[in-house]
Amino acid sequence: MVSIILTAHNQKSFISRAIDSVLNQTTMRWELLIIDDGSDDGTESFIKNYFLLNKKIRYFRRLFNGVVAAKNFGIKNAIGDYITFLNPEDEFKPNHIILRMNYLDYNPDVDLIIGSIDFEILKAENPDYYEKILQHENKESLLSTSVIFGRRKVFELLGGFNDVEYYETDFLVRAIDHFKIQKFDSPTYIIHII
Repeated sequence: MVSIILTAHNQKSFISRAIDSVLNQTTMRWELLIIDDGSDDGTESFIKNYFLLNKKIRYFRRLFNGVVAAKNFGIKNAIGDYITFLNPEDEFKPNHIILRMNYLDYNPDVDLIIGSIDFEILKAENPDYYEKILQHENKESLLSTSVIFGRRKVFELLGGFNDVEYYETDFLVRAIDHFKIQKFDSPTYIIHII
């Protein structure tokens, strides 16, 4: 099973798209942990009214402490063999989870996979932003750290994320010496720029 950690702070207006993308996965081998980091926009009542009937979704409300602390809280409360993350403004394609789980199941030497992002919706929503990324020589690396999917032991042994500006990149740099990291070439994570 994979634990999907979604952290949110005052993002009620688009969080349902992210949650729906988890509910629409082609596998049911997941749990969704929603970490509400001190929202005051009605996120709590929205989540409770629409999503908490599903027993695979767990909701945690905390005082505002920042995204890193919220993600680390999610890691500590996760029960899955694998851990991944979903930003509240983004979404998964229906096969996102099963493809990554299968890859790690069949490649026991790989501990973490990163990438891949579907840029097509970004192209339609924000063409200027898309063109800027497209012109960069390594466009995938600009955003691929936000698509981390790995074995639970990696997050536990590294103690989660450090509270630094580029916490995802820092996490991967700390992981390099101890774990095998692989780029995953299946663009099933959809980014939306808000």
